[in-house]
Amino acid sequence: MSNLDEAFAVLERPGPIAAETGGSFWNKQEPTIDALGQIVRGGMFPHQRRWWEMDEFIKVLVGGYGAGKTLIGSKRIISLALINAPLPVAVVSPTYSIATHTVVSTINGLLAGKQSILGRNFGFRLRKHPLPTFTIRYRGQEATIIVYSGDKPESLRGPNLAAAWVDEPFLQDIEIYQQMIARIRAPGAKHSELLLTGTPEQLNWGYDLCVGDLKSRHNIGVVHAGTWENKALANEYVARLRGTFDGKAGQAYIDGKFINLADGMVYYGFDNVANVMDFQPGPDTETVNGIVVPIGMEICAGIDFNVNPMSAAVFLRSGSRIHYIDELELPNADTEYLCSVLYERYGSRLIDVYPDATGTARKTAAPGGKSDFTYIRQAGLNVHARHENPKRRDRYNAANAAFKPYQGLVRATVSSRCTKLIKYLSTYSYESMQRQEAMSHLLDAATYPLAYLMPVDRIAVGTPVRITGF
Repeated sequence: MSNLDEAFAVLERPGPIAAETGGSFWNKQEPTIDALGQIVRGGMFPHQRRWWEMDEFIKVLVGGYGAGKTLIGSKRIISLALINAPLPVAVVSPTYSIATHTVVSTINGLLAGKQSILGRNFGFRLRKHPLPTFTIRYRGQEATIIVYSGDKPESLRGPNLAAAWVDEPFLQDIEIYQQMIARIRAPGAKHSELLLTGTPEQLNWGYDLCVGDLKSRHNIGVVHAGTWENKALANEYVARLRGTFDGKAGQAYIDGKFINLADGMVYYGFDNVANVMDFQPGPDTETVNGIVVPIGMEICAGIDFNVNPMSAAVFLRSGSRIHYIDELELPNADTEYLCSVLYERYGSRLIDVYPDATGTARKTAAPGGKSDFTYIRQAGLNVHARHENPKRRDRYNAANAAFKPYQGLVRATVSSRCTKLIKYLSTYSYESMQRQEAMSHLLDAATYPLAYLMPVDRIAVGTPVRITGF
């Protein structure tokens, strides 16, 4: 039972709604669908119920077209309005035109359905000006739902809110999301939440929030859902979508996954599902720097010598099989400092590094004209680098070959904790290289080892060793 359900248990007393839905305001059982595919008794499909029952402050439902996002979001915001009455709650849609045909019509239909059950015990009205606003009367309380447009940020200024729902957030700017978080501050709110429901759009701020860097900073729960999980949809609808959206577009708009839809991807061989994995604790594993590592694995690092940031990608190696476990981007740092950070995290377990080959050059600003390689060796690390870096094209090719299966084995994988590396590999493109220069340093650090260990003129170095968990 979610916190909201517990709050409603206080609000609800035996009556028509409890009799209709088995004791809760909304029926949470599987909807009943007749032979014609029509819903004859409403409820929640499993993915909607999973989202409903999360306890996190920020609840995100990322789904394909027709996955039932607007319906479940509308039910939730009505519940939040009732439990927090008389404090207002709000909905933000990309535009008022979209709101009219989605959230406003859905909320209106749900309220009309409740009114048909409760009669004079339940009432509501929709005022369209100056902002679309629902007023709901129930059990002596008056609840308010205000509808805003994301294309008019100035309209978001207003009273403090008890809760909010951003519909199709990933079509809107991140400032809309930030503004609504700031608005949920009404004193005396019984249950506050921020709801996000939408279709994934590229690898934008929504990807960062649900998968990447931003996720760890927030109390957030995420549910992904495909179009087909809405069993009320006709099979022909899903088939039509499959015929319209294929490849990466289908993964986004039907499967509900965050996918980079841009062409010209540099690391096209990387798949943020197939190439992302983590080891599970077991008798054959140990914990190093808080990371589960198979016993006996080599810990190595790739290094890029750019000063801001100085970057490193730490990985496990077994034969020609590598698995990235950590990422470093150190602002305004030098090689000595990078080596000290690596030692602090991994001690003597990290011995071999695969750096940028330009590190052999002497640095005139350093005492005695020492090179980056000199500092690395003084730190007790073994340097593996050729006389010069391979051509970028060859390094890209080596990386793409490593991320794709070879003889039934994917030779390069990434831990889910390496959120920046995953994002960079998924988004770095030929068209946007200049604007994405900040990504290139960590990517270079990660791919120098691949070019050294798995150069394009050799598919593999040594024999791949299968390890439990790989």
